This record gives sequence, C-alpha cells and structure tokens, in this order.
Amino acid sequence: MSTPQPLPRCAAVVVNYGSSALLATNLAAVSAAAPALDVVVVDNFTTAGELAAVRELCAARGWTLVPSPTNLGFGAGVNLGARTALAAGAEQLLLLNPDARLDADALGRLQRVVADDPLVMAAPVVRAADGRVWSDGTDLYLDRGGMRATRKRPTDPEPRVEMWLSGACLLLARGLWEAVGGFDDRYFLYWEDVDLSRRVREAGGRLVVVREAGAVHDEGGTQGEGGQRAKSATYYRYNIRNRLLFAGQHLDAADRRRWVATALPEAWAVVLRGGRRQLLTSTAPWTAMVRGTVEGLALLHRAARTAAAPADGPVRVLQSFPDPRPTTNPYIWMLKDSLEAHPDVELTTFSWRRALTGDHDVFHAHWPEILVDGRTPARKALRQLLFVLVLLRSRLRGTAVVRTVHNLELPSGISRREVALLRWFQRRTTLLIRINTSTELSDRPHETVVHGHYRDWFASYPREEQVPGRLAYFGLIRRYKAVDTLLTAFRATTDPALSLFVGGRPSTPELRAELTALAAPDPRVSTHLEFLTDAELVAAASAAQLVVLPYREMHNSGGVLAALSLDRPVLVPDNEVNTQLAAEVGPGWIHTYAGALTPEDLTTTLERLAAGTTGRPDLSARDWSTAAELHLRAYRRALALVRGTGT
Repeated sequence: MSTPQPLPRCAAVVVNYGSSALLATNLAAVSAAAPALDVVVVDNFTTAGELAAVRELCAARGWTLVPSPTNLGFGAGVNLGARTALAAGAEQLLLLNPDARLDADALGRLQRVVADDPLVMAAPVVRAADGRVWSDGTDLYLDRGGMRATRKRPTDPEPRVEMWLSGACLLLARGLWEAVGGFDDRYFLYWEDVDLSRRVREAGGRLVVVREAGAVHDEGGTQGEGGQRAKSATYYRYNIRNRLLFAGQHLDAADRRRWVATALPEAWAVVLRGGRRQLLTSTAPWTAMVRGTVEGLALLHRAARTAAAPADGPVRVLQSFPDPRPTTNPYIWMLKDSLEAHPDVELTTFSWRRALTGDHDVFHAHWPEILVDGRTPARKALRQLLFVLVLLRSRLRGTAVVRTVHNLELPSGISRREVALLRWFQRRTTLLIRINTSTELSDRPHETVVHGHYRDWFASYPREEQVPGRLAYFGLIRRYKAVDTLLTAFRATTDPALSLFVGGRPSTPELRAELTALAAPDPRVSTHLEFLTDAELVAAASAAQLVVLPYREMHNSGGVLAALSLDRPVLVPDNEVNTQLAAEVGPGWIHTYAGALTPEDLTTTLERLAAGTTGRPDLSARDWSTAAELHLRAYRRALALVRGTGT
C-alpha cells in the first residue's frame, strides 16, 4: 500500500471588515484544527479599535496581518492577502470568509482534490448552522441573469446555465490563481466569485464541489445570505449593480439585451431576499435598488460601446518629477524605485519633450504647481504654455491623469493665471490618490495609498546613541510647522538635563532670524538652520529620545514617518490622522497634545518614555512593494474610467 504524498503548503486568506469577533470564533477554530495551515488576515480598515483587536488576535495566534488603511473591497482584499501568502511560499490558497469554518478533514479533502488536479477550483458543501445546505454550487441562468441552486436545475428542457462556486470557501492551486489573475477588484463586493468562476473555466480549469468535504456558514455573521431578514443597502446595491457589470464584461449583445430587459424584476428579487416588511419601514432598499440598477446599466452600456478594456499588460506611466537628484525628497526616490521594480509598470520620469512626444497611458502628477512656475517671467510663461499643450494632448490621446493629493489647497501667493491653470488641471484629473483616509475628496474617484516608510532608505546611515532628555525637530521649517512654539515651550521648561535640537532650512530669512533669536538665550538649545543631509537627519533623530513636530496643521507628514522609521517616538497634534496612525503602528510610538504646545506636554511625554520603548513600530502597511501594487490598481482604475469601462 503506497504512502500518500504530503499535501502542498496551504495558506488561508481571510478579509476582515469589522468582524474580529467572527475571526476569534471561526478562523481560530480552523487554525487550531489545522496547525500546518498558514493564515493571512487582511484588515479593511473600519475603526482604530477594530484594527487593534485584529492585531492582538493575529499576534496571539501567529497569523500574518496585512492592514489596509482603507476598505479595498472583498476581491482586492483577497488579492492583497494572496500576494502575501504566495510570497511566503504557499502553493495552495484557501479563500475563506470570516463567517465560515471547516475542519481538518474537510480541508485535507479539498487539498487532495486540488493536488491531484491543479486546474480544479474546489469548494465544500457549505451548510448553515442548522444543517441545511447553504451552498453546493449555484447556477447562473444566461437567458435573464437569475440564479438558482445547481441541485435544483431542471432537466427538461435543459436551461442555458453555468455553475459558479461561492467565494465563502474556495481552494485552488497557486498556478491556477496566477493564471486567472485573482479576483477582479472592480466588483468591490458580490459577484466577484461568479466572475472568477467564469474566468477559471476560460483558462481551462474546472469547478468541483467536493461532496465529502463540509463547511459551516455562520449565516448573518456579515451580510447573511438566507432567511427573510433585511440586509444592508450595500448588499442590495452591489448585487444589482454587479449583475449588469458581469453582463457587460462577459455576454454577447443578445444576452446583454435580455439582461437589461430583466434588470428591474431581478433587482426586485434581490431586494425581496430581505423580506417585504423592510420596504414599509425604510427607504434604503428602494434607494439601493434604483442606485444599483442605474450604475449597473451605465457599466453595461459603457462596455458595449467600446471593446477597449483596462490593459492587462504593463501600464506606461509618466511621472511629473524629473530624474531625482541627491537633494530630492526621498518619497520621490522610493516611489520611483518601487514602481520601476514592479513588472506591470513601465515608468518614465518627466521632461517636457517626453510629455509632448512620449507614448504613455497615465500621467501621474504630484505637485502640479511646479509645472506652471519658473525662475523668470519668460520661463514661467513658456512652462505654462507647455503645460496647456500637455493637457490638451492627454485629452486627445485618452491619457488618464492621476494626481497624488499631497496638499489640500492651492498654494498661496500664486498668480490668477496659475490658479486658473491648476483649477483646469483639477477638472481634467481622472483619479486622485490620497495619502491617508482622512483626506475628504467628496464623490471624486480616488484610491488610498499611504505614505511608505523610510527604513530601507535610512538603513545605510550610522545611528547615534540616544541622549536621555533630548528632544528634536527636523525638516523644512515653514510658519505652519510652529517651530517658534516649540522653542518657546521648551525654554519654559526648567530641567537642566533636557536639550533640544532644531534642524532644517527656514523658508524665509525673517523666519530664520526669529528662530535664531528665540534659541540664543537657552544653552540647552542647538540649531542647524540649513538643509539636513540624510546622514545628519539620521544622526539627529537617533540621538533624540522624542521627536516633536508641533505643526499647526498636520495632514500628511513625512517627518512623522521618518522618525518612526528610525524607531523614535513622536509628539504631534491630536487629530484624526494621528489617531489612526497611532492605532496602526501600535502603542507607545505616537503621543499627542491638544491645543497649543505647552512645556507640560514636553515634560509629561518624556516621563512616559522614561521606561523606554520595546520592539519597533508596525510599519508593515507602509511597505513600498504594497504601495507599488496599490498605485498600479489606481492606474488601472483611471484607465478604465477614461475608456468608459470603470467607475
């Protein structure tokens, strides 16, 4: 009798959205039953408290946490987790909802089926807690777009159907996942498993329900699929919308017409999954039905009008910055390096010649005000003319325009012509990238790509030994950064063992003179009011016990991340951005104050740090390879918007 071959290494990928309690119940049971199973949890951000609970759970169980600063949706979240799992060596992926669980025997049976045939995507028979079958394959009826359990398929006459498997619990091999490219994240939520099942078959794969394997679905744990309980407006909207998106992507003209004709009856059927009583007590189901239908019809018709789709190959991106120099912001260097390393991005740095003659899909701007400025009036006028020509050319060629929102407002002190050009550029922008989730962009298309860390950038520079009681500020000094307030507050402290270092170039001679006068009377203060090299910055930050950044307005601060990248705690204003960052990086690293900075804020924070900090701040969400992947997602979405195939 032959000995069975060992099963391939398998990783469970679970996307969490406010469901830490379900993880503690269901995923913990799966992990305990199958200790060899790797577990990757992607947390789509809901609240700081939820993220802290998930982080604690992952640390206790030995799971890998991939925190996302925003809600990527289910499909994009799974894709992010799958990349992490495959990079760690997984050969099989178990895609599992937080409200589903299976035992070791069921997992082994699924693994064995896929190991025997790597072109199989397998699912167990999923049952509700009361034992009734919740999912064992579902048929999509191609004549009108309705659905029914496969086990209820009529045989006479044979309908035009194709089966799909629920994403609540799926297992497939690495090769098949990579062949189909994972989930299509344009669905955001619902129908992404229908789409995946279609693409698995198109890639030569098979869908198999393993009858000997069972899983349990905690019905209603997230968006419950059965019963007659009212469901969320999100559930209704995306089920209705994505039915029509699927039709626009996969069906021929005749089938699309039939699905349009049945759009309202099918939307009504979706809403009735939550019962009739809800329709008398809330307008939300009605609004979701209308919104989902209108959005879905628009998506279907856009797909029908054009055969163009977002490119599956490399995206050609022209950045708005030229080849970096030694004094260039490290953010630009690290973004350039990470995008150049991504196989699906072809990056070009900026010159006017490249912008006017090059062949690129996306123009990505960071500080567009630089492009309409110049050292002399003649040079400024020429650059503004070229700027107009670049925008006109991008419109004629269908180039997507993407802008990273580093600043919320237009620069002050610029001419009316510059204001007009920059506002035109804002209207011409296809998609915005925000650096944190607190940036309000109303209804404009946008993606979130948080500012990456500086750990690799600073790794080659020697660090200084920490000086007890040393405070430090570093970075470009502008009025709004309130370095004068820091100097005033520090001078009011009385402990002779304290010291303060201020390093950075003031923006005006007047500000330099003012800061010099404030620092001079106190021998505990040392200043270097010039541009700091990276080596000088590392030396200043590493010598400090606490980095103080007393900005009057703090939105996106590279200084905070620079300090955290060097494992130094920071004292910053109390606002939503810093509260979220504190939850992300873990306790002990972000300290805040309310109102104007006071001497007591400085001394009490140092007292809290007297015991020292342990470990390192958690900057895993700010890895530059993740940032490159999220930038690519933004570029592809912008292209879909320009080509009329996305939202």
